[in-house]
Amino acid sequence: MKICIYSKTPLAASPWELYKALKKYTNHEVAYINERNRYNDGRIFPFHLLWNSNNGTASKALDESNLWHVHNYLSPVLTQHKNSQKVLAQFHSLPRLGNWRELMSFADAKYTIDQPLQLKEYNLKGLPNIIDPDEYRPIKRQSKVRIAFAPTTRASAGSIISKGYYEVKGRLDLVASKRDVDIEWIERLPYEENLKRKQRSDILIDDVVTGNWHRTSLEGLCFGCIVLNRNESMPFVYADLDSLEATLINLVDNVANIRCLQEYSRLWILQNWHPIERLKPYISAYKELLDEKN
Repeated sequence: MKICIYSKTPLAASPWELYKALKKYTNHEVAYINERNRYNDGRIFPFHLLWNSNNGTASKALDESNLWHVHNYLSPVLTQHKNSQKVLAQFHSLPRLGNWRELMSFADAKYTIDQPLQLKEYNLKGLPNIIDPDEYRPIKRQSKVRIAFAPTTRASAGSIISKGYYEVKGRLDLVASKRDVDIEWIERLPYEENLKRKQRSDILIDDVVTGNWHRTSLEGLCFGCIVLNRNESMPFVYADLDSLEATLINLVDNVANIRCLQEYSRLWILQNWHPIERLKPYISAYKELLDEKN
């Protein structure tokens, strides 16, 4: 199987982590092409191949693969290079963006990312976000509790894409005024620096607004953070905007409980989210598309 992953944007490193895991844990030939590896706000992500018309390696990867895994957008590059390749489309964004309808029509199989609101929005089968806990590990932390928040948008509560940028900031300011904690505000940073700041944090707030959860949650679990979400699924600690301040103060006041919950976060992702298992739905989807039996 020769797989080419194609993404117009970095998508918070979701295709990158999938590419790495496929290379590491399978014997399939895999290439990953980005049209760009950064956003205008300063976030930069790792890549394998960057597309341009003079990049012969990228063109060869497209032409010689028998399966394209295309994320979110249909690029003119793909229509120009399409021959007999099978196309699996995967949709990530809320709300739906760009020419998603064209990609739906272009693809032979359609999936979304396996997160609550994406499953509801697209009404498609979900494939899981991939992350490798063997590559992202906890480190020894400082004694003072550090609370991190990593918003990717400043949309206010009420928007489908909101993480409560301003609302969470207000609650964190209140917590910092009442307890001796460090606040780690993670925004507009390159991928590696973003991860380093999460790694040194004790508590990581992901999404206390919409009930969804994101790659931030998986990253935090890898690093053994307590992850807060407006979601009662294990292994998250539940919090919404109304309860966030009280939940944080309760955690800060019970350091022994923090350590237990951190150990549980790390154990949970090792037992439940290792790429060896989480890649299986991708491989099954690829084989089904190519009509491979084994």
